[in-house]
Amino acid sequence: MRIALSFRILLVSIYVLSFMQLRGQTIGFKAFGKLPNQIDAKLYKKLKKSNNKEETLEVLFQIAEGHIRFGQPDSTVYYGNLAKQEIKEWEIDTVKRNVFLAKAYNFIGIGNLEKGMHEEGMKFHLEGISLSPVATMNTMHYTHKMGLGRIYMHKEQYEKALFLFEECLKNAKDKKVKIHSEKYKADVAFLTNKFDEAKFLYYSVLDKIENNPSFDKLELELKFNLAKIDVLNGHLEKLLLYLNEIKEVSHQKGFFDIYIEAVLEIGNYYYYHKEYEAAALILNTAYVNAVQWNRLELQQKLINRLRSIYVLQGDFKNAHNLMTQYVKNSKIILKKQNKELIKELEVKYETLQKEKEIFELKEEQLLKETEIQRQRTIKNAFLIGFFIILIPIIISLIAYYQKLQTQIELNKSQEEVSKQKLNGLIKDQELKLIKASIEGQDKERQRLARELHDGIGGNLASIKLQLSNVTEKGSRYEGIVKQIDETYHQVRDFSHNLIPKKFLRNSLIVLIEEYIKNVTAGVAINIEFNPYPEELINKIDGTLKEELFKIIQELLTNCLKHAKASNIYIYLNQYEDSVKLLFEDDGVGFDTEGMKKGIGFKNIQNRLSDLSGTIFIDSTPGRGTVIDIELPVK
Repeated sequence: MRIALSFRILLVSIYVLSFMQLRGQTIGFKAFGKLPNQIDAKLYKKLKKSNNKEETLEVLFQIAEGHIRFGQPDSTVYYGNLAKQEIKEWEIDTVKRNVFLAKAYNFIGIGNLEKGMHEEGMKFHLEGISLSPVATMNTMHYTHKMGLGRIYMHKEQYEKALFLFEECLKNAKDKKVKIHSEKYKADVAFLTNKFDEAKFLYYSVLDKIENNPSFDKLELELKFNLAKIDVLNGHLEKLLLYLNEIKEVSHQKGFFDIYIEAVLEIGNYYYYHKEYEAAALILNTAYVNAVQWNRLELQQKLINRLRSIYVLQGDFKNAHNLMTQYVKNSKIILKKQNKELIKELEVKYETLQKEKEIFELKEEQLLKETEIQRQRTIKNAFLIGFFIILIPIIISLIAYYQKLQTQIELNKSQEEVSKQKLNGLIKDQELKLIKASIEGQDKERQRLARELHDGIGGNLASIKLQLSNVTEKGSRYEGIVKQIDETYHQVRDFSHNLIPKKFLRNSLIVLIEEYIKNVTAGVAINIEFNPYPEELINKIDGTLKEELFKIIQELLTNCLKHAKASNIYIYLNQYEDSVKLLFEDDGVGFDTEGMKKGIGFKNIQNRLSDLSGTIFIDSTPGRGTVIDIELPVK
């Protein structure tokens, strides 16, 4: 298997390099069979010879730090766990143990974040915060808070991330923590499309680390992000030159995480210029490395971009295979992460934070009350006679007037909110009534059609058959047979007319495409529908055709009402004796464990139960939803 993978890497590298040379470019790409080890060999020798626990831990921390620098998260987690094991086997006092454990947990948290294991990384940073009091371990405490902020940033919980970065900037004593926190604050601004603020902060950090070799990787990351801002502002003239320079420098210095990100951006450059073949080849080199290095989050980014390229090229089979791999990776990530424990730790951390805030507010309120009391005492000494009577009256009148104005504004706001809620409830009720009416009509039509066709139609056919066996046939006999035959055809035609005409006249693909066209009219949302192969999908008929349409209709309705999505992707594939439906959106997502099943979802489950189908839902708050449905073709 390793030989096959290495051979594939070699072929992809040669093909990409040849393609770039043919296009007159000087850009080269390298796919690594395994992640190169840049750590000084002397450290491994020192580790092997060490007989002292404290010396062993310091060497392990140096190796883990090196793996962070060179973008090797698996090794970072490995040596962090080795250090944790050494500490737990070492009989020392609690304070010293906590100092070493907090360091080990920081490396494990950072490594898991870089691997895409956000919940696992959060667990170790939260534990690290609890092990490192601010008073005695200021640097490590805010290092863990900075790491927690990075995880919130990757989970797109930007308000929480920004709060932690600003807290680190305000209270951390370590210069390195402050500089990195300012950089991450700039990243939040960049990710929330505040490009001017991000650019200002990036240059501010660059000024602080100028000519400092210990921040060479950070400097490269800042230049990388500034190049991205130039792209978003429309400055594309020298983009490829900048990206190639960043790629070469990161490769030369061994920053393989930045190297692979630069390759991804170069692939995106060709994608946006509609040079899809070049983009696919470049991104495949990055994907080979991401798989080899077990970088799940990076794999997901590359799968999404490659899938878009294959869809634009009409290669729906590869697009479907990549989507299947995306779902598989999501399952692996969910399986590896202990969500219940993380939630418990996060609630514990947030509770402590709120208690701290309440204490600070009470202290601040006490100081304010003391100040107010002092001011009142001074004023009362000067306010005598007429002012003692007049000023309280004026103050009371002003307070009453302000309270009255506030109450009027509040009443107006509440009235407006009530109207909006009422209008929303009325619209929802109307939709439910219309939907229930249509479904009731469809069911009644189907029932009548079955009764007419199977009951009365069957009886008429039987009577006709019995009459045909009568030996004596006269003119009256022929008339009866003719009348029965005409009645039979009338009953059959009537039963067929009860089935909705749109399901008889149109194929399933046409029905879905027309429905999507109607749904997107006047709405700012992108819906992509990809059936494959079309000839087999169009052959789907009868109950399965009608139920598939209604399931897609229900999924779209729920997504439009609740998901707040900008893009929806629908993949419908038939292979052998089963039909597979993949429904994906980039909306707000939801917690699948705490999900309340509404009427729409129950309708889908009932339809799938009648058709012996299965359903899998992958969703996390803030990261969209993927729904996988499989139905047998009878």
